Amino acid sequence: MSALTDRQRIELALPACLLFTLGDLPGAFVPANPALATRAEADVAELRANLRTATLEPFADLNPKKRQAILRRLELVVKSVVADWRGRSMLGLVMTLWYFLKDLTGREVLLLWEGWAMDQAMRRLLPMFEHGFDELRHEAEAVEAARQLLTHLQAEGLYR
Repeated sequence: MSALTDRQRIELALPACLLFTLGDLPGAFVPANPALATRAEADVAELRANLRTATLEPFADLNPKKRQAILRRLELVVKSVVADWRGRSMLGLVMTLWYFLKDLTGREVLLLWEGWAMDQAMRRLLPMFEHGFDELRHEAEAVEAARQLLTHLQAEGLYR
């Protein structure tokens, strides 16, 4: 990955980092059916491990000083995004991030290489996200929020 710019590294890490951060909020990745709770705990643990790996992968080849500098920049971007999450429902946040990722992968801004940590995380997330998509009234709001998220990140110099 040494041919990547600092911006590209942040762009690769950011979706996983946002999902990892979302997982720290109460009620994130909770199964709709309580009977699935035991299995869900294992799935969520694996999901979080994959997201953590996907967040750090773009920086693995850097020396520690450079890695820390870029990770600080990533942290600032994440904090600016999370500040907009106040007062939003968990379902709304999950759907927003899903549509944000769908846009990035659909336009091939973000490539999910089979077997990589982010690909594995997305395979875990899809079934978890599906129950929210039953409530179509939230879809338009989530699509608009995903567009606003992209606009916010573009103002930060990302995903242009």
